[in-house]
Amino acid sequence: MWGVGQVTAGDGVNRRDRDKIQRALDLAREISGLCFAVYVGDLRGERESAIAAHAKLADPESSVLVAVDPNSRIIEIITGTTVAYLLDNRSCELGAFTMRSSFQADDLAGGIRDGLLLLAEHARAPKVLHLNEPD
Repeated sequence: MWGVGQVTAGDGVNRRDRDKIQRALDLAREISGLCFAVYVGDLRGERESAIAAHAKLADPESSVLVAVDPNSRIIEIITGTTVAYLLDNRSCELGAFTMRSSFQADDLAGGIRDGLLLLAEHARAPKVLHLNEPD
């Protein structure tokens, strides 16, 4: 089991990129109040592997896992049952598209950062402008 807000990355990710991803994880949590985690590495089983990694999180029901296999060009975003209503499929598709665009420019950490922040913005609870209805 690994902690939420943690980066688990393979050999292809250097210390600077890990730090960049960690800062994005911290900011995503601050923006949305949700728990995020990132896995970068082999996803041979694709979605099933990502689901298994998500299940190992400290609190999978209220967590979001972004799993990336840079070699196979696989991106999986797994949401827990209690946060799935905040991050629908469309939001996750936009997050994956954002990441994929940066990955094509050989910016793995920047893509993950941008994807995390997009997901966090989409999951942020809307601000209430009016607490009472006008008379």
